[in-house]
Amino acid sequence: MRWGSSGERFPNTGAAMTTKVFVVDDHALVRAGLVRLMKMEDDLEVVGEGAGSADTFDAITYLTPDIVVVDLEMPEIRGADLIEMIKDANPNIKVLVCSMHASYAYVAEALRCGADGYVLKSSPSTCLLDGVRRLAAGHGHIDPTLQSDVIKLLQNPGNKLLTSELTAHETQALRLAAEGLTNQEIAERTGQSVETVKLRLRRSFQKLGAADRANAVALALRRNLIQ
Repeated sequence: MRWGSSGERFPNTGAAMTTKVFVVDDHALVRAGLVRLMKMEDDLEVVGEGAGSADTFDAITYLTPDIVVVDLEMPEIRGADLIEMIKDANPNIKVLVCSMHASYAYVAEALRCGADGYVLKSSPSTCLLDGVRRLAAGHGHIDPTLQSDVIKLLQNPGNKLLTSELTAHETQALRLAAEGLTNQEIAERTGQSVETVKLRLRRSFQKLGAADRANAVALALRRNLIQ
């Protein structure tokens, strides 16, 4: 039986129980360090890595890892968007955020988008490894440094960070759609991938309760969400 740094017990694992991990971080040195860390563990297998591009998402959907370790701030596809894309494509894939950001806003957005766990890059490596193993065992995992803050966050039902309000990125995509731009044109205007634009529009439709693009634009205009 293997013991985690915080006291959890993890069963001894053989080849048949190896957890497949995919690492996503746009900083090559950080990504290489995370990959090296995972490869030192007998029960973890790194099946892929990427910088958070559309190709990264394609690789994840093709390889179907058990766990995706993902950063949040990446230039092509933001971590929160990637999390939702992954969950939309395959809800069985667990996502563990590994970020330098400890603020309410980042943690809340990640959880709202479907993250199963959240650890800080400033924490010991054992925290990340424990998080991967806990997610693989079907549990959630929050960095001990953040646990008290996250509990307060979740206990406050009026906290706007956990509501279904449109984000700034969703509002931007919807406003450009109202101007008549296609998904491709919105992507070019905002410097995002077409997949990210589609995701943001789809989320805005769901939050507004809209049936389609025209309906979403009409509802957003009526509620003064866009002008």
